[in-house]
Amino acid sequence: MLQSLDTLRLVTRGEPFNLRNLVHSISPPVEQYIAYCDNDPEHPCYAQVISRVDETQGQLTFLGALDDTDQSDITCLLENLVANAGNWGTYYLTCDLPAHSPHLPGFKKAGFLTWANQSVFRLAQVGLDEGKPKFAWRVWNANDMRAMTCLYRGVVPGLFQPIEPLTRKAALGLVLYHPEGDLLAYADLDYGPKGVWVQPMLSPEANDPQMLSDLQKAIPDLYNRPVYLAARSYQPWLASLAAQLPGEIHGTQFLMVRYLVRQQKVTEPQAFAIYEGANFERSLPVSQIQQKTE
Repeated sequence: MLQSLDTLRLVTRGEPFNLRNLVHSISPPVEQYIAYCDNDPEHPCYAQVISRVDETQGQLTFLGALDDTDQSDITCLLENLVANAGNWGTYYLTCDLPAHSPHLPGFKKAGFLTWANQSVFRLAQVGLDEGKPKFAWRVWNANDMRAMTCLYRGVVPGLFQPIEPLTRKAALGLVLYHPEGDLLAYADLDYGPKGVWVQPMLSPEANDPQMLSDLQKAIPDLYNRPVYLAARSYQPWLASLAAQLPGEIHGTQFLMVRYLVRQQKVTEPQAFAIYEGANFERSLPVSQIQQKTE
């Protein structure tokens, strides 16, 4: 059975073996490697890892294995992928393992950790001629970055921020401000021929599902494509609001990561120049030093 391990690509660009995805995987900026394990010829398994040459993150894209495949073979397969990704200078690998997958033990034995759970909602299409929206979402610009960063750091746990970016920079997203001026939410967008991926970052103060309905109406260039909204477990209020919208849960996944580096937290003091006789000193935020594991 073939399982997609990249939910975003699945809902926006289709199944792993369609022509578009195969062409993308062999494009020059993308490193890709497929491993195959046939320790048991009756239960072979295979999987792929890809990574852009300018990034330090790798992504498992699919896993082909029968439900009763020996988990030691799954582990062996994954360890081979990890070793090859390490040769690219990759710092960590991520994957979206379907919650119903029987292969979770094999992933855990290969060193993969579940850092969050994810529910993906396929929203029902809404009419765009229902009058003025209650919440005025707009396309973000450079002036919004400071407020977005502040909201991001307040919502995403610090341990996950290295693997959960502020934005994937795939497209211009949307922002929503409180009438008093504070940023209430922003939404990262990714477009594909099969659908549009929406990953909102909402303040815990958000408590009206109409906010998400108006977000759907504000998405530019939708062209009747389905909208998939991703709710991560570190935002339980988002999943609660999304569940009140017309639509259905498209799937749930364990978001997993395999670190290929050792992380060590240090504090780096830094002195600033003297201005008008005052010496300003501060300690930089906790940073991460990444070292190759043995």
